Amino acid sequence: MPHPAKPLRAVEGRDVKSAYARWAPVYEVIATPTVPARKIAARRVNAVGGRFLEAGVGSGSALPLYGPNVSLVGVDLSHDMLKIARERVAKGLANVEAIVEMDLMALAFPDDAFDGVVCMFTITAVPDAATVMAEFARVVRPGGVVMVASHFEASSGPWQVTDRLLTPFAKRLGWNPSMPIDGVLGAPGLTLEGREPLPPAGLITLLTFHKAAAAAAARVA
Repeated sequence: MPHPAKPLRAVEGRDVKSAYARWAPVYEVIATPTVPARKIAARRVNAVGGRFLEAGVGSGSALPLYGPNVSLVGVDLSHDMLKIARERVAKGLANVEAIVEMDLMALAFPDDAFDGVVCMFTITAVPDAATVMAEFARVVRPGGVVMVASHFEASSGPWQVTDRLLTPFAKRLGWNPSMPIDGVLGAPGLTLEGREPLPPAGLITLLTFHKAAAAAAARVA
């Protein structure tokens, strides 16, 4: 009896590396419409402060937006994008601890290493969002915060059509235009506390999660 086929992942790590090797030289021009959303997400991080992991730091375009009260480690899978990020840091971003090539599905950090994680426009570029969210929950300290900003699958309107048209090209794009928002909800240990539409025109959503504080976790146990 034949085994059932495994569900296909829309985007694999090799797809991301290949796509962003192509996008790297022009990425910041292409990503111009996301700048207002990045600024808002960075302001939310600044309001929290502390040691943050920027997961999917890419070319580092958000790094100058963080305040001096935020210490940062940036990770990404794309070597080509990270070269640009390191050049940006070298020009004088003293609050950036390190820029590291790393798979978000297997973060090489100990448990409770950060006060928060911020992930912008990257969660739709991973093979398994649930695994990535579990890693975020692991590396954030009890009481910490996880912020995820991205465009998720539209359920209606013109963007629904656009998402469907782009989805067959997900591997070449390096991200999945039709990833449902449910893919990042329900991570063990993380409670959704905010869902904020961001520009342009609410196309991007900022999700804010909190990890249960140690005392609360102990009571539940």
